[in-house]
Amino acid sequence: MSEILFKENKLLVNGNGLFSKEEVNVSIQKAKPGSGITFVLGNEKINANVKNVSNATRNTVLSTSGGETICLIEHFLAACSLLNVDDIEVHTNKNELVMGDGSAIHWFEAFKKASLIKDEKIIQTHNIKETILIKKDKKEIVAIPHNGFKVSYAMDHPHPALGKMWASFEATEDPMKILRARTFGTKQENDFFGVTDKLLTLLDGEFNKELHEPIEPAYHKVLDIIGDLRLCGINPLKINMHVIGFRSGHEMNVDLCRSLIVNCGL
Repeated sequence: MSEILFKENKLLVNGNGLFSKEEVNVSIQKAKPGSGITFVLGNEKINANVKNVSNATRNTVLSTSGGETICLIEHFLAACSLLNVDDIEVHTNKNELVMGDGSAIHWFEAFKKASLIKDEKIIQTHNIKETILIKKDKKEIVAIPHNGFKVSYAMDHPHPALGKMWASFEATEDPMKILRARTFGTKQENDFFGVTDKLLTLLDGEFNKELHEPIEPAYHKVLDIIGDLRLCGINPLKINMHVIGFRSGHEMNVDLCRSLIVNCGL
């Protein structure tokens, strides 16, 4: 569980870390208009920009030239995008953010407590000039011109609890089904981090917890895509496009992010 406080114009979120296996303390405050989202570790600042991505194998990691890193930022950035939160400075005492239950719902609760969520409708102000296709082996992600913002994900996984799933989300929809969608891992992976009972864990033929809905794992992949694409420098929901991922992950999301910067002139 996460502890959320708002005092002296600072949002304080404390909770479990995944990699550190310790409590993570995060402090969020408003920043100058137009400054975007900046992470602060000690005396070093890391802008939420794809140029600072140092690794995207299992999660998205940002690094500074001085060697500081911050990981597991994609859920946070997805919440910022879906809830229209921008121009903030995020201080953390660890090289990661609060994990919560593996979703972004704790960030929704935090932003709501601090009145950071903007009620106005997100308007699409950018267009992609042409279709972008990124393909690696049997994995693909594509962005095509579209009236509005939409993300879809096709899952094709050999585990019987996953199998084939299709999930879609449009900017005009209620984002709660995306925000509450939890990440998942194998028992071996989650045992290593000591979170098997806390997170969604794949057992022999099922999950250890009841899903919010049958396609929750695919919705989480949509959450990841939105979070990673926030690294293009603007809220991706402001781009007229339909992004479709097929078995894609963070590395391909980041590759698409780089292509969007060129394609949209960001």
